[in-house]
Amino acid sequence: MSLPPADQHAAFASMLSRVTMAVEDLLLTGLSAASAASREALSVSFDAASRMRFLRLGFTLRVATEELGRFTRNDPSFSRRRYGFFLNRAWMLARGMTQALDRGDENQWLRLTSQPVTRSVPTLDLIGAGVSKRVVPGAFAAFEFRLRVLRDGDLPSGTPLVWSAVYPLRTDVDVPSEAYLQFAQAQGFKPTALLPGLAARVTHAQIADASRLTLAKESKVEPLTLKSPPDWSHMLRFDASRALERVSQQSPSPFDLEVELQEEVGLEGFTVGTPETLDREQQLRYPIEGRDGLYHATVGTGPEDEGLRRHLDQWAKKKPQKGLLYGLLHYEMCRFAFQPLTYFGAKGPVALQLRDLAFDPTALVKALKFT
Repeated sequence: MSLPPADQHAAFASMLSRVTMAVEDLLLTGLSAASAASREALSVSFDAASRMRFLRLGFTLRVATEELGRFTRNDPSFSRRRYGFFLNRAWMLARGMTQALDRGDENQWLRLTSQPVTRSVPTLDLIGAGVSKRVVPGAFAAFEFRLRVLRDGDLPSGTPLVWSAVYPLRTDVDVPSEAYLQFAQAQGFKPTALLPGLAARVTHAQIADASRLTLAKESKVEPLTLKSPPDWSHMLRFDASRALERVSQQSPSPFDLEVELQEEVGLEGFTVGTPETLDREQQLRYPIEGRDGLYHATVGTGPEDEGLRRHLDQWAKKKPQKGLLYGLLHYEMCRFAFQPLTYFGAKGPVALQLRDLAFDPTALVKALKFT
């Protein structure tokens, strides 16, 4: 997004000023004085940023608003660390964008608004490698599908891609978040068509920022039958030298998240140890030892992470595992932080973060009605 024309400067500056004031009021009064009015001020700022297509600022405000809501509800999942990070990030983005607007600094404006660069791709043959899940009760359920290109064409074979699906959640309807994956997208397919091990042909799609798959109204996603499963060990191989090169070239900034410097890793012959309890964050941390080092998987103690905990607890009793454990790796507090996504064993791939997909169809229909 380029700098707005001069006749829109006042509207943009006013919105950014409201964001700055809302954040400063919260920082001055402190969490103990946070109220419904404080949440409303952040929520209004989020709506305004979204309407103006400030996606980065809007996402940051949304997370800060959700965290503030958890604090006022006395939700045990509230994280002071997460709240402070995103609230400060919102302030820095708003102040930086205001400065760029005042100075007419195009480069700073583009850097802070962070709009993705997209290109069209006519046809892709893809296979699902893994799916991650993030649920904020009463707010949204987000799923990220990790995919691999199957054959050379518009993109080289083996190219990793990511496709996301986000669903708003109602507070008065109780259905498993996984049930939403049975709901057809605008293109007519169900997200379950992209689960691990399933192949599909995608046409008329777009790729944003080199790795994110986006679908338009005219896009099609059709099942694809494979003669034999791919060699997952080769396809999901972790290249430590390339990861080290990316780390050495990284220049951290106040806007970065640990998970943004991320690698896809496949662990063979792994061993899971007894978890450590992290009371402050309501989490468990499992040590996972692979052939090339020690990793740590941090898992929530709530119902949404029940499936993943069950698998890790079972593996902790049987050592080592013969299959391939695929997931995402980032670097946090001098640890290899590992997020398990899929187990490739003798019976085929298992999506570790998803619970059973059994649900009440009537409840799901009710959950999708927001009017």
